[in-house]
Amino acid sequence: MPSTPPDLLARLLKDVERASGMEITCTRDCEVLSEELRAFDGRFPVSVSTLRRCFGLIEAPGNFSQTTLNTLARYVGHSSFRAWSSNPQDPTTAARTRNLAQLSDLGKVNLSPADSAASPKPTEMPIARGGAGEVIPKRAAEAQAIVESYIHRLADPKQFHLSPKEFSMLKAAVFDIYERGNVDVAQWMQVVSHEHLLRFVVEQFPPLDFMNTFGGPMVEEFNKVFRAPSDAMYGHGILASGLIARDEPWSRVLNHLPQLSALNPGIHPLVQARAIGIQLLAPREGNGFDSSWTEAKTLALQGLREDQNIWPRWAHQNCYFAFNLADWAVLSRDREIIEAVSENIQAFRAQQDWYNRSSAIETILSIRQVWNWISLDRNDDALQLMESVEWPIVHSFEVRTLGMWYHAARLVLGLAPKELCEANLRYAVSLTGYSGFGRRIHALVKDHELGQKK
Repeated sequence: MPSTPPDLLARLLKDVERASGMEITCTRDCEVLSEELRAFDGRFPVSVSTLRRCFGLIEAPGNFSQTTLNTLARYVGHSSFRAWSSNPQDPTTAARTRNLAQLSDLGKVNLSPADSAASPKPTEMPIARGGAGEVIPKRAAEAQAIVESYIHRLADPKQFHLSPKEFSMLKAAVFDIYERGNVDVAQWMQVVSHEHLLRFVVEQFPPLDFMNTFGGPMVEEFNKVFRAPSDAMYGHGILASGLIARDEPWSRVLNHLPQLSALNPGIHPLVQARAIGIQLLAPREGNGFDSSWTEAKTLALQGLREDQNIWPRWAHQNCYFAFNLADWAVLSRDREIIEAVSENIQAFRAQQDWYNRSSAIETILSIRQVWNWISLDRNDDALQLMESVEWPIVHSFEVRTLGMWYHAARLVLGLAPKELCEANLRYAVSLTGYSGFGRRIHALVKDHELGQKK
């Protein structure tokens, strides 16, 4: 094996430390990092002894296998070591690099194990309890107090750790603040002053339903700080989606639209699906070129049919790619892609891990699949599935947008009086300010009504 240039290896290892959120100084750090790399992509584990050699904890020549170098490069957001080494970053940008692929679930976070650093004495947290393991803030002041306590406790990135119960409490508090629209500016500025907290909040609690109000500035702040390719695709994809939702001109949308020429195994499939979905819709609405639509369609079908070979194992926990592409496929009215999305969701459900099922994810997937079947003229299947949907979803950051699809499906399938469904749809549009989504969904309903009359 050829020796890796020391300066290049040092820069890669520094990126790995930034991505993991810890400085690697001892064997225990290597053990934690090895486990994190295994969780990131179980196909290419890196042993503790190899990491000890990499980080100079034991004397060894600087020659490492291409597999090891590729694994470390993918961990920090690139498709390979070659891609990483040919994409030099300035120190400011490099300091902000961290791969969004560490997200291990929708609304959940994959953090380093609790014993990766000595845990400080826990800050006393306000207690709020709900049913079925949920913790629900009962008043706006209490939600603000919970968030404030976590900001102070988690301000040091070296001590950043949350138990599942603590994460649930924090998520409920943030959701309560979002729903009420009472984001405290001083509190937000505290978050912005700590880059790791800014990343955590925007990635784990994305303001998907609130891009017409405070959500836009939140994501713009994220984009100012984090500029690595995966981060840019994430932030600008949300901004582009928000502009479409608000019915802004496509000229504004295209300024934010991330361009994809190939699927990247080092970037979260959710993020890529959103970008591809918007690329599909733009030419369909007379914006962009047919060639860009053809390219987007090719990538969409590849991601749906070859996802098991493209992304690491963690990426198949919740049908991520089809999950985020489904609505855009329906809006673009491409039957081939809609069929592929439907097949992908069905395949996922046939082999999903029953011990880790999420009721919220199940509901969202069902609503997506209902619209797939409506679009494919499979109304009987859509009706049967729609009758089993549990609504509303607790603590989902896109429940208002999903409400448009939910009530529109009930309207199409005749599951409630037309006047009631239309009123609920108008209310969801009013809550979000997403007149663009409302207009497009209304058009789908009208198209279906016309089809039924023929």
